[in-house]
Amino acid sequence: MVPLAMADSGAPPTKPPEQPPAAEPGGPGAEDAPQSGAPAPGGPAVPGGVSVSGLQAGSGSVDIREYVDLSSAASGVAHQRIVRTLLSRVAAEGLGSVSLRPLITSTDLNSTEAGCAVLAAGKQNKAWDVTAALFRAQAAGGDWVNPTVLRRIGSHINGLKVNRFINDARGPANYSGLNAIRSEAKAAGVTVTPAFVVRGPGGTKLVTQPGSAAVVIDAIKSVQ
Repeated sequence: MVPLAMADSGAPPTKPPEQPPAAEPGGPGAEDAPQSGAPAPGGPAVPGGVSVSGLQAGSGSVDIREYVDLSSAASGVAHQRIVRTLLSRVAAEGLGSVSLRPLITSTDLNSTEAGCAVLAAGKQNKAWDVTAALFRAQAAGGDWVNPTVLRRIGSHINGLKVNRFINDARGPANYSGLNAIRSEAKAAGVTVTPAFVVRGPGGTKLVTQPGSAAVVIDAIKSVQ
């Protein structure tokens, strides 16, 4: 469980220090072609047949938002355990759309850098893939978010333009995006991660630390 330590502070997420991009073989722009490397370990983050747009997967009348801090081991375990099943059920049954919300809950610089990377990946509809890869990197420990790690992650995600991803992850617009997510989480009453906010015609449900996708699906069906 990770308490939402920064929700009331009003301070913006810490901006990562500027770092020069890593030199690339093949000259400038060589990595701007879509990558066709091996799939990320653990299989695809989004099941086949699930539509993805930005940070959102699936569609329907219910809006499901998953708040995760990428520096949180608990969020990582829950995300890996729940999301594929949740996305499969949501898509198969037309239950709604599921959106990623990277939430900064501490002053951990890695958390902010990882959140920026997820927002950047969303511009290429690869946020779910990058999130899964970042959680695996976080579990391995060490300096798990840096340009070298992001480039390695990007090179194993089919269709991701890696140079664009790296550059977008460094963009200042990410900080306003992370602040907006934090304000959104506070308004929804999110105090721990992982958390799912489920909104539909029948109302709103807040699900924290679910043990399985079934718990979230029950909340979805209760507000349809």
